Amino acid sequence: MSRQISTLIGVSALLLWSTLVGLLRLSTESFGPIYTVTYVYTISAIILFLTYGLPDLKKVSKKFLILSSLLFVVFELCFAFSITLANSSEKSIEMNIIFNMWPTLIIIMLAVLKEEKVNLLTILGVIVSFAGIVVINYHPNLNFIDNFSKNPISYLLIFLAAILWAVYCIYTKKQSNGTNAVSLYFILTAIALWILTLSTQGFHLPHVQGINGYIFVLINAVFFSMGYLAWNIGIIKGNMPVLIMLSYFSPIFSSAFSAFVLNSNLTINFWYGALTVTLGSLICWYSIRKNHVQHNQAKLAS
Repeated sequence: MSRQISTLIGVSALLLWSTLVGLLRLSTESFGPIYTVTYVYTISAIILFLTYGLPDLKKVSKKFLILSSLLFVVFELCFAFSITLANSSEKSIEMNIIFNMWPTLIIIMLAVLKEEKVNLLTILGVIVSFAGIVVINYHPNLNFIDNFSKNPISYLLIFLAAILWAVYCIYTKKQSNGTNAVSLYFILTAIALWILTLSTQGFHLPHVQGINGYIFVLINAVFFSMGYLAWNIGIIKGNMPVLIMLSYFSPIFSSAFSAFVLNSNLTINFWYGALTVTLGSLICWYSIRKNHVQHNQAKLAS
C-alpha cells in the first residue's frame, strides 16, 4: 500500500470520527453511559475481528504490545466516559473540542523529546489553543472553574484522554514496526468494559423500548471501528504531519454534526472558541513545517 493511499485512508478516519460525539450522546439517552460505551466497544471489537483479524504478534515486541494496549484501553475509557457523563449534549460537544487539543500536545511532546524545535510561533499556537478552551467555557456569570466544579470528572477524563492519545500516536508511529494492532486493542477495551459493567451494574441489562437506540449503537460501532482501523493505517504507513494538519479542522466538523443530530443550540462563544482552537493548532503546525523547510534548506546549502 502506497504512502498516499495510506494517508487518504487516515483522512477518512477524521470524517468518521466527526460523527462519534453526536452518536455516542444519542445512544447514551437510551442505554445510559456505562452500557452505551460497553455495547459500542463490544460490537466494534467483533467488527474489527471479523474484518481485520488479529495482528501478527511476532512482528512486534511484547513491550510494545503491553504499553500500546494499556495506552489505548485507558484512553478509550477516558474519552468515552467523558462524553457520556457530560451534563448535557452541549457539554459533550465541549468535551470533544477540549480533546481536539491533542495535535498541539503532540507537537509539545515532540519538542520535549527534542525531535522538533520550538520557536515563538509554536508557543503562540499553544497559547491560542488554550485561549480557545477558555472562550468556549466563558459565560457572563460563569467561568471555567465553575464549569469544572460542576462536572470535574468529565473535564479530568477528557484532558487525560487528549494526553494519552497524543502519547499513543507518537509511540505507535515509532515502535509498531508497521503492525496495526487496533483489533486487539478493541478486544481488550471491550473486556475491560464488561468487567467494569458487571462489577458495578450486575447482570441487569437495561430495557429499551423501540429500535432506535440499538440502531444508534450499531452505527456508532461501525464508524468507531472503521475510524480507528483507518487512523492506525494512516499514522503507521501514511504521512503523519499531513494527517495532524488536517485533524486541526475536525473540531469544526464534529461540532457541526453533533449540533445537528443533537438539536443543540451552541453559543457564539462556542464557535469562536472552536475556531480559536483550530487556529492555534494550525499555527503550531505551520511553525513545525517552517522549521523543517529551514532545516532542509540548510542541509542543501551545506
